[in-house]
Amino acid sequence: MQYERLVEWAKSVWQERYPDVEALTVWASGDCSNKIAQSKIKAGRRLRGKARYDGFEVLECDIITPISDCGLRNQRVVLTATSGAYAFRFIDHKGETFEVIYISSYFDDDVQDLTAVALVPEGRLDTWSAFEGLCSKTVRPRIKRRRDVYIIGGIDAFFDPSVEWDDVILPDDLKRKISDDVESFFNEGVGIYKDLKLAPFRKLLLAGVPGTGKTMLCAALAKRALDQKRLVVYVSGADRDGASFDKIQRAFQAVASAKFPTLLIVEEFDAYLRGDDKARILNVLDGVESPNNAKGSMLLATTNYPEAIDERLVKRPGRLDRIYIIPPIQDETQALAMLKHYMGEHWDESHSVITPDLVDQPGAFVREVALQARMLAAHNHQREVTLELLQQSVRNLSQQMKAERDFLLQRRPTGLGFGNKRDRRF
Repeated sequence: MQYERLVEWAKSVWQERYPDVEALTVWASGDCSNKIAQSKIKAGRRLRGKARYDGFEVLECDIITPISDCGLRNQRVVLTATSGAYAFRFIDHKGETFEVIYISSYFDDDVQDLTAVALVPEGRLDTWSAFEGLCSKTVRPRIKRRRDVYIIGGIDAFFDPSVEWDDVILPDDLKRKISDDVESFFNEGVGIYKDLKLAPFRKLLLAGVPGTGKTMLCAALAKRALDQKRLVVYVSGADRDGASFDKIQRAFQAVASAKFPTLLIVEEFDAYLRGDDKARILNVLDGVESPNNAKGSMLLATTNYPEAIDERLVKRPGRLDRIYIIPPIQDETQALAMLKHYMGEHWDESHSVITPDLVDQPGAFVREVALQARMLAAHNHQREVTLELLQQSVRNLSQQMKAERDFLLQRRPTGLGFGNKRDRRF
C-alpha cells in the first residue's frame, strides 16, 4: 500500500530523534499541513487538556515533493492544502515538551486528496486530537450571510442568481411539491428533526434528461432562499480539481459552521460518485460527518443520469430523502406558457400553432427555438417574429438534434464514465 511509504519514513525519523520513546502510528488530518492553519495557529496557542502548541519544523523528506494548492480566502488568493513533512511541537501542563512527526502526500493524479499519517507519543493522543480539530476549524470556510451565493471551487468566490420563482415553468403539481418540501423543512421541519434527535439536514435530488430546467430551478430556489435571508452555498466543478470529494467535504464543513439556515447546491451530483469517493460520500450523507447546522441545512443535488446514482444512495432511506423527476414538457398548456416566456415582447397569438411540436421536448429546446427565431428576425431586419420563422427554427433544431443523436449512437462508449464537469453557475 502506498501509505506504508509514509509510515516507514515517519518511523525512521522518529527512531533517529527518539529511539527510547514509544509512538503510536495514526491516520492524520490533511488540514494540519494546510498553509492557512500553519499561518493562523501561533505558537503558544492553548489546547484542550491544558497543553500548548509550540510551533513546527519543516522536515526534509526524500519520498514526497512538497506542493501547495491555492484558493480564495477573504477575497485574496492564498496557499491552502499542502503536501509535506513536519515536526509539530507541544508543551504539556507540566512544562514537558514533545513532538509529533507528521507527513502528508498526494497519491492520486486525478483527484487532489491528501493522505496523512502521524507518529504520536503514547499518552499524547488527546493533545494531538485537539490540535487536529483546531486545524480543521481554522481552514474551514467561514461564510457569512450575504446577498449572493457563496461558491466552493470554481474561479469566482460569489455570484448573484437572477431567476425568479415565477420564471420556472413546470407542471403545477410538481412545482408546488418542490416548493412545499423546501419551505416546510425550513419553517417547521427543523424543529421536528431536533425533537427526534436528528441533525436537521434534508437531501433532495432533481433528476431528468439534460435541458428540462433543473439548473433554472436551482437558480430560482437559490434566489428565493437569499430573499428569505438564508445562506446559499454552491459547489463548482469548474476549476482544475473538477468534481472532487474534497469540495463536498469543504461544503459540508461550511454548512455545519453556518449560523443561518443554509441551502447547499451540487449540480451533476453523479460526477462526484467515482471510485473511493463514492463510499466517502455515502458516509457523510448519513453518518456522523453530515452537517449538523442547528438552523437547518438542505442539500439540493441534480443529475442528468439517474441510472448512475448508486443504489446505496437511492434505496437506503435517509441518504436521499426525496427524488423529484423533472420531466420534458408534458402538454400543450405547459408548452404554450414556456414559448410565451421565451418570446417575450415578440409573442403573437399565431405562434401557438407550433405548441404541439414542443410537447415531450425539454425546456431548453423551446428556449433555443425562440432564440433562434428572434435572431433570424433581427438578422433579416424584421421587426416581428413570424410564424414561418418559428416553424423554420423548429425544423432546424429538430434536424440538428437528430444528427447529434445519430452521431453519438455511432460513437457510444461501452460504459459510463464521468470526467470533470464544467461549472453550470445557473
